[in-house]
Amino acid sequence: MWEWLRSVSIFLSNKKIAAIKLENENLRLYGARDLAGFDLTKPVRQPTPTEIRGLATGGILFFYGDNPIKILPQLKPDELVERKAATAQWWGIYDTEDALTALQNLRKGGHRQDFQNQLKHESLHWYNLFATNPFLKSRTVTNVGAWDYARMVNVARWCYDYGYLSWEQAWPFIDAGTRLALRDYDSWDSFAAGFVAGRLMWDVQNDSHADIAEIARYLIESNVSLWRDIPWQLYPVE
Repeated sequence: MWEWLRSVSIFLSNKKIAAIKLENENLRLYGARDLAGFDLTKPVRQPTPTEIRGLATGGILFFYGDNPIKILPQLKPDELVERKAATAQWWGIYDTEDALTALQNLRKGGHRQDFQNQLKHESLHWYNLFATNPFLKSRTVTNVGAWDYARMVNVARWCYDYGYLSWEQAWPFIDAGTRLALRDYDSWDSFAAGFVAGRLMWDVQNDSHADIAEIARYLIESNVSLWRDIPWQLYPVE
């Protein structure tokens, strides 16, 4: 009996180790833990180093949704339907026109002006709230524009994945979000703090703030993080 339990324990332990190794290998090669939603038998777009750097600006939500950034493969049919439905629900995006409207709104203003005003006039409230977040409690937040800049990158890439935008239509928004982030922040760390704070201001009661905080910490600290081998300031990448 005990020998059987020991064998099962070893088997499960080895299986867990193998799964972790696969995740780490996927992160190193593709920038995502799990590519199960993508059809790797179909042609993929190989982004340039500059495009990978631009996509990395949306790294927190791309990591959250298992979107690779070092290759751009096609979604499997069922996954495509599910993700398009989620984007329609959250963003009201159903086609090319909706996608361009949402992206232009993010580039022109998004939430950042209103949030910065709140941060200025209700600073005690917000900084006390930031202090309860596991990622923000040890960081100073002065600018929450990252919330808009990252989402500009995310929405542009998602809409490319869905076929709403060509890469030529999506890239200018990815590039713009990245350049704005580089203008306002000096590191992945400060950028991540701005994003996490902006997301908290967007929906204080959201139950995934702790998950987002953990992803931000992971992307900054992990040896296999897609951010660890992508310099903050080098852009465009030669």
